[in-house]
Amino acid sequence: MSRAILTQPGAIAPAAAVDGARVGAGEIISFDQGWDEFEKAQALGRIGCWRLDARRGVLSWSDEHCRIFGVPPGEPQSWRSFLDYVHPDDKNYVRRKWAAALDGEGFDIEHRIVVEGATKWVREKACLSFDDNGALRGCFGVTQDITAQKLNEEALRWGARRNELLSKTAARLLQNTDPQKVVEELCEEVMQFLDCQAFFNYLVDEEADCLRLNACAGIPEPQARAIERLDYGVAICGCVAREGRRIVAETISAAPDARTALVASYGIEAYCCHPLMYQGRLIGTLSFGTKKRGAFSAAEIEVMESVSHLVSLAMGRIRMEQSLREADRRKDDFLATLSHELRNPLAPIRNAVAVLKRISGLVAMEENLLSMVERQVEHVIRLVDDLMDVSRIGRGKITLKKQQTDLAVSIRHAVEACRPALQRAGHAISLDLPEAPLHADADPVRITQVFGNLLDNAIKYTPAGGRIAIRAAREGDWVAVVVEDTGVGVPADMAPRVFDLFTQVDKNLNRAQGGLGIGLALVKNLVAMHGGDVTVESDGPGLGSRFTVRLPLCAPGRFAAETETPATLPPLRILLVDDNAAAADSLATLLGAWGARPHVAYDGRSGLKAMQDFKPDVVLLDLGMPSMDGFETARRIRQTEEGAKAMLIALSGWGQDADIKRCEQAGFDHHLVKPANLARLQKLLRTAGAPSRGRA
Repeated sequence: MSRAILTQPGAIAPAAAVDGARVGAGEIISFDQGWDEFEKAQALGRIGCWRLDARRGVLSWSDEHCRIFGVPPGEPQSWRSFLDYVHPDDKNYVRRKWAAALDGEGFDIEHRIVVEGATKWVREKACLSFDDNGALRGCFGVTQDITAQKLNEEALRWGARRNELLSKTAARLLQNTDPQKVVEELCEEVMQFLDCQAFFNYLVDEEADCLRLNACAGIPEPQARAIERLDYGVAICGCVAREGRRIVAETISAAPDARTALVASYGIEAYCCHPLMYQGRLIGTLSFGTKKRGAFSAAEIEVMESVSHLVSLAMGRIRMEQSLREADRRKDDFLATLSHELRNPLAPIRNAVAVLKRISGLVAMEENLLSMVERQVEHVIRLVDDLMDVSRIGRGKITLKKQQTDLAVSIRHAVEACRPALQRAGHAISLDLPEAPLHADADPVRITQVFGNLLDNAIKYTPAGGRIAIRAAREGDWVAVVVEDTGVGVPADMAPRVFDLFTQVDKNLNRAQGGLGIGLALVKNLVAMHGGDVTVESDGPGLGSRFTVRLPLCAPGRFAAETETPATLPPLRILLVDDNAAAADSLATLLGAWGARPHVAYDGRSGLKAMQDFKPDVVLLDLGMPSMDGFETARRIRQTEEGAKAMLIALSGWGQDADIKRCEQAGFDHHLVKPANLARLQKLLRTAGAPSRGRA
């Protein structure tokens, strides 16, 4: 039989050092000396020591070893009594490992013990000594209480599994629009994670003033049909809906309660129900039940609460989207009907005017009346066209037919189209266009419509005999087209809203050509579709207005029919700081789809904290935030170690020269005007490169 021999005869080294070696019989064994060595090892940490003298049948435990096993110091022990402490599920494992140690293998094991009804984890290591015949003479061992370590490991595993579950849950909820399917698939996974056997999801039925069962599992279908409707205050779910707070029921069979009678009939022993709240309103309940144990742990209830919160957000989003789609459908139906009903009478009227104008011998008054009718008919037709364009843009139905377009030519075409209206109003118009072509990647019809709408707006809101100026100038790879008038101007409080649909600066203007407030909304949308932006400036009421359209230019002969941006980005850490949650969240979703790793903060102070925790490669920062604006936030970011390395991009509706200069002074690298040109944004992000600052 092979033996492992210690390198230092005459002493037994601590078991932690010899790692389970067998000691040969030809050596002088001094158990007292070996025990002293173990006592020294114990002094280095909370490690229990034990010694077995097989010749005398004596098993000795140190004080620390006794403490671990919960026995008084000095109490006689034996191998059999030691096994009494081993957890029933681990006894055979310990016996097998001891038998293997007697046959020459090392003894280094982890197992559970039961002390005063509580379970502990211990690690055992030992070295064994044998005589010439291979009989056991004795051994020394150490025992360490590793319960805390095991609990920490289990907590880490639980946390990792929980985070994975919640991450998958959030992703699934974002992708699904079916309220029943999303809950059924999700809750099946949650049930497995929590070892539950039932779940119930009710949604509020406002018309019937009750709860309706949306999804459930763990009970037969006939029983599910019987509880499809639940009144407020009935059973646990009804009470949760009425009170708006969580209810947890434990040891249900041992504590009868009228509220738990229903779930008790399904054999459920522990039950937890959460209200589903969205924007302060109850939208339903979500509950889980188990038939195997009488209570849930605090960690399990926390998972249920997190899942319920995610489901609330998803359900609220789905309901809002459904409501918006229904409202949009009704709007489209209304606009289609309105267009149809208006176009029907307009067509014969216009035809009749055309016929009458061909009749010779009309007196001057008759010709003037026909011209007036023709102008009004054309105006109504344009209003209808604008109304339908707005609807088509909203539904993504307008497709630009881009080609290399000289913007100066489009401006001249718009002026010619508006010439009759200019003459009727007695306005003087001046053009200041560069001699060199202004080539842009544009739809010539739509871009002419943009300039025509701006010119039409200037004509309508400028008193008779006014002046209108149009000028265009290159700004690097962009062109700025300014339409300026001496009209009624724009009050400061109206400037942010002039491009909103159905908005007019002064609805009380006594003007037949006042319009519906559609033209500027179309300008904004069409310019954005061309990758540009439009702004308005005014010195105040009665002091005129300046509308500026900025569009990207392209080199002659290098026209590209499509402007699609690359599909992916490097996995950059991108921090978005914007008090507009909808804008920030939607852009974060887009960046994530591109392959970046976005994080959102909704104010400047939260953004500063995120710099330390998130350590971004790029920061997209809004300027017009309350409390701490984007300029101050940028200055403070640049003062941090993380901020000194990051690329800062201003993303704001403020796009004047003074704003851009202030951005440079605050430490920004770039400035983009909302809505950002996605191709330009991707180009800037790519210059940041893949993460290379020591961040994973």
